[in-house]
Amino acid sequence: MTVHRLLQLIQQAREQAKEILRGLEQAGHPQTNESSSLYLGLVTLQKRLAALHGGAPLGEFAPELDQLATMCTGKLEPLRTLIQQGARVARGQ
Repeated sequence: MTVHRLLQLIQQAREQAKEILRGLEQAGHPQTNESSSLYLGLVTLQKRLAALHGGAPLGEFAPELDQLATMCTGKLEPLRTLIQQGARVARGQ
């Protein structure tokens, strides 16, 4: 169940990041590169998590999620909560 919950949170964050990225690209906003990096980071984590087997430890994802959360400034701020929740789930909290 924990893997499923973490996948849900990352999926939600990824979808929101994609929408934000689209908006920033259309506006030519200077935070487009950061948004792209965050989106790609979430896609990569989602793929790695989906490839895990049921009982695999999730703790290894927590530092990466923490790092992604630090990128959530400015227009990306709305993603911080979802990513931090993901880090807590990965830690088993």
